[in-house]
Amino acid sequence: MVHHLVLLSIFFLSFKLSAQDERYYRQILNGELPKLSQVVKEPPNEKFNVVGASYFVDLNSDGFEEMIIPLKKDGVDWIQIKDSSQRIIFEEKILAIGGGSFIYKIKLAHISTTARVLVLYLDEGSSSGKKFESTARLFLLTYENNDLSTMSLTQGPHHFHEKQGQREQYWRRDYSVELRDINQDGTREFIVSFDHIQRIMLYKGHGLWERF
Repeated sequence: MVHHLVLLSIFFLSFKLSAQDERYYRQILNGELPKLSQVVKEPPNEKFNVVGASYFVDLNSDGFEEMIIPLKKDGVDWIQIKDSSQRIIFEEKILAIGGGSFIYKIKLAHISTTARVLVLYLDEGSSSGKKFESTARLFLLTYENNDLSTMSLTQGPHHFHEKQGQREQYWRRDYSVELRDINQDGTREFIVSFDHIQRIMLYKGHGLWERF
């Protein structure tokens, strides 16, 4: 009997048992481990959604505020809009390029007498390795005649770009953003500029934009 106890003590002392190991040995002794022929079902992948700061804006001038909600679904940015009855009336994915992306500002403006645009300012996050790069981009959510069912999302240009290369190359561009009727046709163009760089987007109607 003493001989068996000594062997058992040597066996256990020769390993550093964690709590997981202890549970494993208990399962062996109790016959709880699955048999070789038994199929073990893996748990489903968990999906995590994060709600950002919400914005309350009366988008269609009906006296009731809509709720604009930036979302994170499995690490991907989304924009969701609910009406005053908490019914989802718009939802779409917004692609970024790096970690830590988020919508940090919105702006509502008139493009013409019939069209409006909700400008979304997205910090696209940053990437780092041999070089560092950080960007911010605009997204244009347009609709016409105060009809929120016509909402359409278009990816706009960058309005911020910061980059550091391998050989101490560094630049930082913070573009100005404005809506202005350049061609005097009654519809305001979207202009993003930095020094001599200009990016112009012309609204063609029905949610379509043309780039210049």
